[in-house]
Amino acid sequence: MFPSRNNALGVALCCQFFFFLFFHPHTALGHQSSVVFLRASAENRTLTAVLHIADTDLYEALGLPAKQKITQADVERRHQALSQYLLQRVSVKNLSLSCQGVTQKLAFEPRSAGFFAVATLRFSCARSLEHTELFYNLFFDLDLLHQGVAVLEAGGQTQQHVFRNTQRSLVVSQTRGLWEYAIDYLRLGMEHIATGYDHLAFLLALTLVVGSLWREHSHGYALGHMLTVVTAFTLSHSLTILLSALDLVVLPSRFVESTIALSIGYVALGNIRGETPQRRVVLTFLFGLIHGLGFASVLRELGLPKRGLVLSLLSFNLGVEMGQILLLGTLLPFLVWLSKWERLSKLVVSATSWMLLGLSLLFFLERAFGME
Repeated sequence: MFPSRNNALGVALCCQFFFFLFFHPHTALGHQSSVVFLRASAENRTLTAVLHIADTDLYEALGLPAKQKITQADVERRHQALSQYLLQRVSVKNLSLSCQGVTQKLAFEPRSAGFFAVATLRFSCARSLEHTELFYNLFFDLDLLHQGVAVLEAGGQTQQHVFRNTQRSLVVSQTRGLWEYAIDYLRLGMEHIATGYDHLAFLLALTLVVGSLWREHSHGYALGHMLTVVTAFTLSHSLTILLSALDLVVLPSRFVESTIALSIGYVALGNIRGETPQRRVVLTFLFGLIHGLGFASVLRELGLPKRGLVLSLLSFNLGVEMGQILLLGTLLPFLVWLSKWERLSKLVVSATSWMLLGLSLLFFLERAFGME
């Protein structure tokens, strides 16, 4: 009656189902007390839940009268309403942080005198699954005797559970090793720098001068200057990531984020004015301290592990550095090539710097004054 990917899951679910048939016949068969069958699997950062819902239980989710006979065409026509209904009532948290849920698939399977709507929900978490809680709140507002018969696969083990009105959550704990933490935070660091547009904009503003240095001085001088600047930025933000993550240095988030916005505009304005880049090493180090506090705020939101804390911080920082190197490795060849044409090079640097200055002001207004 309930499909599964393998015989073991099928047997487990059948046993559960016949248990309810025998001990709770009204729960299993009557419309007043319904049963949803759920199969969940946890892997890496994702928990997938496949729900089998009888057609007689779908009227509220679809916004249809309770006495109306539900057809597959009704479900297909109102699939967005069903998806929204399910995601509001089935959710996942990992280490107390909410995981993003989407409906991956909607299918149908026959049952006696009707059909099952089979919805596949996928929850993506920021960190690898460690202490994960699955919340189930379907249909209890309609039927206090409703039950969700669940089978969960996690860490190579199969666990059975019954969701009831008085028991609406299931905790899944998995032990993680130091190496797994290191890989996890390395990926988080790379993801953050890839989506940290303010940090990328700051690095872009610093990098724009490479073309003029390459043209007006020696190649070694240009590369040496960039290496010095990037090293100063790396050392400074690495220092404050560590200090802030350990709660040794904590500043108000509004101040940190607003200062990061201004750092972009300051460097961009220096590009526009033709400021000599030699004095930027010290400024980059100072601004890097603030950027490090911004990185650390992300870590605090994601949560830090109790085991392997220093290794996780180093891995996160390494991920950030790898993202920066990728950005610089992409920009430098283009700027060097562009430096062959002095007027065009200056025009591109000036136009880009003006755009970065405008972006800096927008970031600042949004962060300092809460303006959208």
